[in-house]
Amino acid sequence: MEKNLKALLVLILMSAFAFGQMPKSIEITAGDHDLYMVPVRVELKNPISTGKQYQLVNEKTKFKIPAQALDSFTLVFIAKEKITRGATATYSLIASKEIKPGSTPVTIKSNDEGLLVTVKGKPVFFYHTKEVMPPPDSPLYYKRSGFIHPLYSPDGKILTDDFPLGHVHQHAIFMTWVNTTFKGEALDFWNQQLQKGTVEHISVEKIQQGPVAAQLELRLRHKSLKYGEVLNEIWKITVYPFADYFLFDFESAQTNTTADTLFLNQYHYGGLAFRGSRSWNPDDKMHFEKSWHILTSENILDTLANHTHASWVDAWGNIEGKIEGASVFCDPGNFRYPQSIRVHPNLPYWAYAPVVDGAFYIAPKAVYRSRYRYFVHSGVATKEELENRFQQFADRPLIKIR
Repeated sequence: MEKNLKALLVLILMSAFAFGQMPKSIEITAGDHDLYMVPVRVELKNPISTGKQYQLVNEKTKFKIPAQALDSFTLVFIAKEKITRGATATYSLIASKEIKPGSTPVTIKSNDEGLLVTVKGKPVFFYHTKEVMPPPDSPLYYKRSGFIHPLYSPDGKILTDDFPLGHVHQHAIFMTWVNTTFKGEALDFWNQQLQKGTVEHISVEKIQQGPVAAQLELRLRHKSLKYGEVLNEIWKITVYPFADYFLFDFESAQTNTTADTLFLNQYHYGGLAFRGSRSWNPDDKMHFEKSWHILTSENILDTLANHTHASWVDAWGNIEGKIEGASVFCDPGNFRYPQSIRVHPNLPYWAYAPVVDGAFYIAPKAVYRSRYRYFVHSGVATKEELENRFQQFADRPLIKIR
């Protein structure tokens, strides 16, 4: 008994010593591309406090960069000092002061309907925690929560559509599966009109706001109307402090919480979807301006991109007479990267759809993980710019902690 108590005391003392123990130095080596004005994450060996502000100080130039603890083991900063390709910069990490109100360029405000994210006063997106009722002329089974709408452009234009004419079951930025088999039966979480399944918000797990980023952690469920919850999902969305364009990372972890395997059958759509502006919807005669455009990393345009593979996809078009758009970058660590995409032949909707390339499954207690980055722009984004931004996302620097 005494021996166990001593061991426990040693463990407690070691944990207390380890918490807050700062690394002596952090070496950042850029990959095949310059590292500049992009988010960089550092995985730490020992935990640090999330309630303090931090600075990285270049040991050679003494240049100071704000840093933030997203959690006890993850530090994030914006590379405001250029590190050229292959070069190394060494930084000291300094805890400066407690986080003060007003030091957060990205803010998250909650109300009874959901969460509004803004960057330096500009709205970025709204996430719906409360069920949104469908239009009066649509059945109640179309009600939905757990999606992002609107997504705004930096000019304040709305890039997405919810309950769009012709496809009431589509909801701006949403993630779900279509052709699945569960307990030997067909199950569709996407097409709510079939009344077999849906997706809904459960809870807000975490809201963090700091000098470098704001982060949302959200819990959703993919539900069979017959059997209840099948997948329990965590969305982790990290929004960075850029106001001329918007940049945020989207991470999803879907856990099968049942005792049965969910089979995702090969199908022509299903996954992470983007439903574009009503200004691009030819079925919406009142608001339609012009059809949208799609450009992929493989330089494939519009509907020709359907069922091709893409590292990134840019969707853009006219909204109130101005060009507005949003790109999605597919993380190289994603399943079946570069993933296949679905582009609708007539309507402004596309999705990253790994089921296009074949069936797979999520076994009991297994987790399906995916990660993407959104780059939201006003005006046309060139292929060169998009490729550069993708490479800065995908070509992660080598980081050594000493």
